[in-house]
Amino acid sequence: MSMDSFLDGKSILLVEDNTINQMLVKYTLSASGAMVDICDTGSKALEKLHHKRYDFILMDIHMPELDGFQTTEIIRNELKLDTPILAMTALSIGIEEEKCFRVGMNGSVSKPFTIDILNTALAKWVYRQRSPE
Repeated sequence: MSMDSFLDGKSILLVEDNTINQMLVKYTLSASGAMVDICDTGSKALEKLHHKRYDFILMDIHMPELDGFQTTEIIRNELKLDTPILAMTALSIGIEEEKCFRVGMNGSVSKPFTIDILNTALAKWVYRQRSPE
């Protein structure tokens, strides 16, 4: 399968309050065959998750209202969803990455990101989902 089509038919929820990042991620992932829904707040993301299942969630960490950590905790503990969640953060990883895993995230992508970094992070999960346990 070619790298540019590994996301064909995958449904991705992007939770990001920065409109430039929204456009960049949507353009990048749509070009790889994904269907991308965008929410600019954690509470809008939770509302969407009540009505639709996604293959992946890309979660900005620092947002007004509910941040990415709080939103992830609700997704894991209240909605009981095991959808892979990748944190998107501009801060250095380290301590923040530890907190990402503690609240139930599965990995992270640092901002600013390149198309290759984003695709590599998602590809790891696509191929993990396809291989038998």
